[in-house]
Amino acid sequence: MTENIKIFISCHKKCYIPKHELLVPIQVGSVLSNKRFANMLHDDEGDNISEKNKSYCELTAQYWAWKNAEADYYGFFHYRRYMSFADKTLDHNLFEDVEMEYLTDNALEKLNLDKDVMVQKINQYDIIATTPVYLNRLNKILHTNFDQYVKTPYQYKEDLEVLLDIIKDKYPEYYKIAYEYIYKLPYGYYCNMFIMKKELFMEYSEWLFDILEEHERRRDYSDYSIEGYRISGFLAERLFGIYYEYIKRQKKHKTCELQRTLFQNVDVPDEIKPAFGHNNVPIIIATNDYYAPYISTLLLSIKVTASEQNNYDIIILSHDIIADNKKKLLDMIGEKTNFSLRFADPGAFLDGYKLFTRGHFSVETYYRLVLPEMLKDYDKVLYIDVDMVTTADLAELYVTDVKGYLLAAAYDPDTAGLYNGYQPDKKEYMDKELALDNPYHYFQAGTLVMNLEEFRKTYTTEQILDVAASKEWQLLDQDILNKLCEHKVKILDMSWNVMYDYGHVRINQIIKLAPRWLNEMYMEARKHPKIIHYAGPEKPWLFPEGDFADVFWEYAKQTPYYEVMLYRMACFAANRINEVNDVYKSVDRNKSYNIVVRTLRCLVLYGPIHMFKEIKRELSK
Repeated sequence: MTENIKIFISCHKKCYIPKHELLVPIQVGSVLSNKRFANMLHDDEGDNISEKNKSYCELTAQYWAWKNAEADYYGFFHYRRYMSFADKTLDHNLFEDVEMEYLTDNALEKLNLDKDVMVQKINQYDIIATTPVYLNRLNKILHTNFDQYVKTPYQYKEDLEVLLDIIKDKYPEYYKIAYEYIYKLPYGYYCNMFIMKKELFMEYSEWLFDILEEHERRRDYSDYSIEGYRISGFLAERLFGIYYEYIKRQKKHKTCELQRTLFQNVDVPDEIKPAFGHNNVPIIIATNDYYAPYISTLLLSIKVTASEQNNYDIIILSHDIIADNKKKLLDMIGEKTNFSLRFADPGAFLDGYKLFTRGHFSVETYYRLVLPEMLKDYDKVLYIDVDMVTTADLAELYVTDVKGYLLAAAYDPDTAGLYNGYQPDKKEYMDKELALDNPYHYFQAGTLVMNLEEFRKTYTTEQILDVAASKEWQLLDQDILNKLCEHKVKILDMSWNVMYDYGHVRINQIIKLAPRWLNEMYMEARKHPKIIHYAGPEKPWLFPEGDFADVFWEYAKQTPYYEVMLYRMACFAANRINEVNDVYKSVDRNKSYNIVVRTLRCLVLYGPIHMFKEIKRELSK
């Protein structure tokens, strides 16, 4: 049994490569790139065809290995496609990809990419291919590899026909299998991924590159599109399938097929250090791409209220924010020398954890839980929710002394009101599941001064996420933080987290039930809010008559997303009107139904204040 196995991972961009004795990263198209990636091989060294990468794609790595590497087994993965050595079939898409969000240790464990397991498996076979793709499952109009090739817009049947002519002329023993593979077989082997014993790999590579070079001589690719110009890579996928079918039917060699993965994110996590050497005020915000217009409003409010003597180190946590939105947000900061705006994806820390979400909450709310590990060079940070605007300098909040505490936060009068009867199951849940010594000391987690140094001394990220995944917490990460930080919370003035009067019921129906001291604390904070928190499903960007909505819109109309917000609000209102009209048409026209429907229409068209007036007017008749 040999351990001299080299599985080359083709990389055309900087990406995460796990440390593994069998995996050998190689930069493809190195000679065409202005960046040379460290800690990997480069396909422009030794005997190579690196300059052909635009047409040969990952094959420039295969050529390099053929000419320059020494191994008993040669394998080829891609920077985001690996093989699975798991002992069970994993869920997959119609292209037979096992889709995974992040390339992490958890993912490798799920794929069972253990060196000993891999060595033992590989030594049992002469060729390992990936699971075949049955084309009709992808699309009902696809029945053969020919169908799949010619129905792709930038691929031409003439190239396949010439490919078969070359095989017929130069390697006639393969022609029958080649014709059948292209025109008759309902499945194909894709992505140029395999593991081969040395003798077969040398034979295959000589056969493959000879055919591709001859194809270059017989066909002119000069007018092909960027995608079409990748033709040699596309043809190689079909040639591997032909060669593999030929080997299988000889029945002289042991073969097997393994599942193929597709990682959505393989970026190398950036090492995040404080942006400024002095007076650094780190502000962390979690969001997703859809919320880009609303985070722009928050950013503007921070910028307007900032002081010149402090430096604002803003980090936006997101897994999907697109480049265009990043540019717009960066442009908002402009040339202010005391502002830094960066983006980071903490999703890999959450990989492997099943975390509960509901309603208007999304997985981004859990990002604050991994900050102690993610921001190792920070001892303290501010965390604020995206659905906020500030009316005061956040540097004033950052100087809060949290020594000896895990965090600082404001009390939550809303939850206190829910506990005292507004939400029937809240008391039982908080008493039995959260089991806090004093439920009225529950804090609202939209504004946090986090002592990351103290967190690192107290909990590991794994411990925190294990708690997070242990049950369906009603208020998600907020419940989790209240549970973990009990007795180690410094209380902030509630003006730093003033929740708006959601639906005009929060004050008169929910907070009204909270203990008097909490009610008074909230009402006092409303007089001079430093941070307004639009906590609840009725956001000001959709309900412009809501509480404190005017403050939001005063900032929003100065952002580059103002028209986007107006458009979304108009679409939302139109959909609501259509829904109410449908109800109006379907109900009996008796008085009780008319009151309900007309007031619903009034809510959508004119907002909650007018709705309450309509109800009052109808009931007074």
